[in-house]
Amino acid sequence: MEEYVLAAIEKGIPEICFTDHIPLPDGEDTEHRMAMDELEPYLEKIAILNRKYREISILAGIEADYVEGYETYIKEFLAGYHFDLVIMSVHYIRHWQSEQWVFNFEYSAETIPQQYHDYFQAMHKGIDTGLFDIIGHLDIIKRPGFPVLDTNRQDVEKVLDAAKKKGMCIELNTSGLRKPISEIYPAIEIVNIAIKKEIPFTMASDAHRPEHVGYYFDLLTNHLFNYNGLRMAHYNKRKCYSHLLAPQEIE
Repeated sequence: MEEYVLAAIEKGIPEICFTDHIPLPDGEDTEHRMAMDELEPYLEKIAILNRKYREISILAGIEADYVEGYETYIKEFLAGYHFDLVIMSVHYIRHWQSEQWVFNFEYSAETIPQQYHDYFQAMHKGIDTGLFDIIGHLDIIKRPGFPVLDTNRQDVEKVLDAAKKKGMCIELNTSGLRKPISEIYPAIEIVNIAIKKEIPFTMASDAHRPEHVGYYFDLLTNHLFNYNGLRMAHYNKRKCYSHLLAPQEIE
């Protein structure tokens, strides 16, 4: 974790938030997330790093995967800890065969609209719980050559309207630029719709390695400055503070 903090300091990033994946019941899927006994050391390490590196703000967050049927578990888990922010993400759909991960599901061009719909419907249900602060990689379901707005604009609009109603933000996630999709999550066209709905954004590199910290932030922020009305959000103890993107943020 210290390597991530040092990478952020080196790149002049004033604040970083750790958002490891929430443990799931009965040790489910520990290959991709923390086990329950790793959570306290995780939070303690963040506190230690905060005391050691005064030149950067280090927040304690969690990526809480929304899984239909786990709502009570997620609510009770989040109530037991003091996080600065909670990201909601959808990684697999309960009724899909073998609980396929959304970023590598089996598909054909004919079934994509239905699979997109299933994904956004699950996301909508997660938003409606009111348990989360930020939508993570909103359109991670997308496939090259099949923009979600071409077939599922109504689903996207409903998700954005639900997020607005719950006071949530949207993550501008640059990890897609490291993947075959070669664009951010969500697509710029969706960003535009969210701006018009006055939904704020946070920057996220979804860094799984220290060298990914702040990936593409400078160029993306310069590009986003062209969009009037874009609001950037900051979190502290799960309270959101947003402001219009200002010129000094791209210097």
